[in-house]
Amino acid sequence: MPGYSMEKPVTYKIITLGCPVNQAESAAMEGALQEAGFQPAEETADIYIINSCAVTKVAARKSRKEARQARRENPHALVILVGCYGQVEHEEIKELVPEVDVIIGTTGRSRLPQIIDEYLKTGTRQREVRVQKHFRVEQYEEMGLSRYSRQRPVVKIQEGCDEFCTYCVVVLARGTPRSRDPELVEKEVAQLVAAGHREIILAGTHLGIYGRDLGDTSLAQLLKRLSNLEYPFRIRLSSLEPMGVTDELLEVMAESPRICPHLYLPLQSGCNRTLKRMGRRYTIEEFSAIVEKARALMPEVSVISDIIVGFPGETEEDHRESMEAVRRLRLSGLHVFPYSPRPKTPAARYPNQVRPDIKKRRVEEMKALGEELAFQFYQEQMGKELQVLVEKVKQQDGVARGEGFSENYTLVRFLMDRREAAKGSFVPVKAEKAYRWGVEGSIKRVGQ
Repeated sequence: MPGYSMEKPVTYKIITLGCPVNQAESAAMEGALQEAGFQPAEETADIYIINSCAVTKVAARKSRKEARQARRENPHALVILVGCYGQVEHEEIKELVPEVDVIIGTTGRSRLPQIIDEYLKTGTRQREVRVQKHFRVEQYEEMGLSRYSRQRPVVKIQEGCDEFCTYCVVVLARGTPRSRDPELVEKEVAQLVAAGHREIILAGTHLGIYGRDLGDTSLAQLLKRLSNLEYPFRIRLSSLEPMGVTDELLEVMAESPRICPHLYLPLQSGCNRTLKRMGRRYTIEEFSAIVEKARALMPEVSVISDIIVGFPGETEEDHRESMEAVRRLRLSGLHVFPYSPRPKTPAARYPNQVRPDIKKRRVEEMKALGEELAFQFYQEQMGKELQVLVEKVKQQDGVARGEGFSENYTLVRFLMDRREAAKGSFVPVKAEKAYRWGVEGSIKRVGQ
């Protein structure tokens, strides 16, 4: 390692909280650290990197907890907190989390190996904030190629948002939209599939507007480009804001057998009054039209959504309206969140904040609806042949059991012969029984 020597290699741990974008960034940091000569720790580490999240109070609290846990594991370690929480609330972190030595934020992480090297050479433990302010015009920060052990790696292709939803800190945390060079995206995807990965997840802060700042490309055009790569692999899109879903994008998804028929579209509320207060630039009718178009083009598509419950000013009537809209949409699953006031956002100052007990009850009701809708979707898979990426293989009582996700994001479990499939391979599975968690089936063999 340049400028530093020890009797044993310097080890690190990366703790990742939050969204797929964070997962991709952690994988890129992993690659950069290993390239610089650092090694992943098997147990206690010399360096702890907490890739933080600030989307909710709970996420911020978890970030602080991980920093304290790192210091307990090794009182002499270098503890670095990076990411959204560091960007938005670095003053709070300085005050509440003395265990953190360095705060970096969401820019400058490409220099992480050099920053660590500086600390190791000097031996200093002086606390330092290296958070850089976001500007109106920024370049995409290339963090390098990723190192992944997971079966479905995430490739980050876009950064930033300009929606300014009234409850959200993403604009503050990530800055304005900027896109990754399509050649570098293609290079990373090609590298991952050549290494044996068979499903690639594309992620971004506002994924649907990829390429808008580049002027000569779009997410639809990028998907066409990636679909032309050789190798047996498929592409899955991470969360897409409805405002970024175009007819062209849906048509490209439907035309390419390589792109998974799966949409993760955050609705946030099924009530137009609430959507307006949230600053969401669509109505429930416009959202429904996107879903209907997707289903017309891809009958097997799954549509999963985020819902925020208990937004300031949400009445019982608003909540019931949201529930009914979600039911009519026949969504394939829900991720339900109680509204969490975030610092520096307009909604945190709104009157008529919903009482915690009311919010809790509404969350439980929406979650129950989500479970009901997911079970209905799994029942609709019965008798169908699903292409499953094997992610887990377990041996129990002399029987091998496989598990993985289908192209339309159904969790599938099945009996198997170890010679039939290995982790990271595709297998055709006939869905035979639906559960609350997904479906169970059997491998479809030649001649069946």
